[in-house]
Amino acid sequence: MNTKRLKVLLCCYACDPTQGSEPGVGWQFARIISQHHDTHVIVEEKFKNNIELYTNLHPEISKNITFHYIKRERHKILRKMWPPSYYSYYRKWQREAYQYAKKLHAEHNFDLVHQITLAGYRVPGFLWKLNIPFIWGPIGGLNQTSWRLLPGMGIYGCIFYTFRNLINLFQKRWSKTAHQAARKAHTIIVSDPDASHVICNIWKKAPLIMREVGVHPSSSPREIQKHNQETPLRVCWAGVHVPRKALNLVIQALPLCSQKIHLDVLGAGPCSSSWQKLAKKLGVEHQVTFHGKLPHNQVFDIMSRSHAFCLSSISEGGTTSIVMEALQQGLPIISLNHCAYATVIDDSCGIKISITSPKQISADFALALDKLASDEELRIKLAEGAKKRSKQFTWDSKMAILNRIYANAAQSSYSSAPDNIYSNEC
Repeated sequence: MNTKRLKVLLCCYACDPTQGSEPGVGWQFARIISQHHDTHVIVEEKFKNNIELYTNLHPEISKNITFHYIKRERHKILRKMWPPSYYSYYRKWQREAYQYAKKLHAEHNFDLVHQITLAGYRVPGFLWKLNIPFIWGPIGGLNQTSWRLLPGMGIYGCIFYTFRNLINLFQKRWSKTAHQAARKAHTIIVSDPDASHVICNIWKKAPLIMREVGVHPSSSPREIQKHNQETPLRVCWAGVHVPRKALNLVIQALPLCSQKIHLDVLGAGPCSSSWQKLAKKLGVEHQVTFHGKLPHNQVFDIMSRSHAFCLSSISEGGTTSIVMEALQQGLPIISLNHCAYATVIDDSCGIKISITSPKQISADFALALDKLASDEELRIKLAEGAKKRSKQFTWDSKMAILNRIYANAAQSSYSSAPDNIYSNEC
């Protein structure tokens, strides 16, 4: 397959070298793509300062990449009163990005356009209207939150995710813009297998599965932390403190454990106070340390002293970067067996918990924690498996796949990409 340098236009609304989540995803894709192709990136203006500060310190990054900034209107009071109002302003930004992209294309004659962030399928932007091959994704947000887990999310969480499920069911099938973008797309990339099934069944496209997050090869691999049964098994949990992250399921597991367990909780958010109160109510507050939101280097420091990692999220549209970082650090992962985690975590690197009832999930978390605390041979085996598993999700491996997609797209004109030129997961 031809891998010549192409002229590529990226739409990365969120793109920031100093952040994780969506902005970090946008930055990593832009960075790795620019190493292989002449790249122009349309970005929301609020990320301009961080991008320019970073590229001034690392001028080699700017060699083959040009950033273009478009400001998005904001209405903070309306956003607080009605959070979905965000989408109307985001759609307006995407329309402006399309008008700007037409001018850029007239000047540079791009070989293809790639819509990366935001990753949600609801607003795919309008760059698919350009008369060049359109790549879309990785996209997420197509997943449904398990109905049986909704009662365990609290009143607000239950109401919010009930409506989200209902809206999702409607929009996946009837969103005009999403269907138009899907029809125009040369290749659709999704971040988890559930989304792949939805797109195959509803949009009648065969997408490629590619995780939206990845790891960089480590120059100084971390040694696996040994655990002595005389001391507590140190377990790390990280994420924003909102109902869908369901830390309560792990806290409720602690009184059920027969082994010594200590839980280090990273992050902060609206649920922090209620989760702290839950730990106190259950009499396990001495087993849980709430560290709050920490700088990245301090997060790594706590993870480096941990023996395992817990994932309790009951609704995710993709794979979080912290999962990849935990794997790379050699932390066995205890995870719910759904969403993207169902295929990222396997028997070589972790223990998966079946989706049953909240009570049973907590009981199963307790069993898994006890198993890792009492069987050091198993824990070490899973830790080694985690480091090995992380090597399958490097940014370089993603770029190898993207190069094949790009080359195929550049040689075609909105034809469907042959399924057999891609691996099914990366």
